[in-house]
Amino acid sequence: MENALLNQLQAHGCSIETTLNDTFGGSEGFYVKMLGKLPANDAIVRLRAAIDAGDVQATFAASHELKGMYATLGLTPLYDLCVKIVEPARAGSIDGAATTLVELERRHREFLELIG
Repeated sequence: MENALLNQLQAHGCSIETTLNDTFGGSEGFYVKMLGKLPANDAIVRLRAAIDAGDVQATFAASHELKGMYATLGLTPLYDLCVKIVEPARAGSIDGAATTLVELERRHREFLELIG
């Protein structure tokens, strides 16, 4: 890969090569453009509000949206954390979600800094 950002993301455990080829047809420029849309998505803010309110359905909706976004972008470490919230919420429980969310928020910020 020629793009330094993509190399950094891959070094942080992201599935960049697979995502780049399977989802973005090998276009690094298009992929970087889509990464640039991540900061505008407010699902993580909605997830925090849902968990704080104890709203299982809203927690599921926001975490599921994030999971899909992270999967599409190949941001594997974020995806893996999100699954820990999505799957229990799908089953009707948000026990432990607040603890996982703290780590997800921290890692999400790290990736936003990388993406710039």
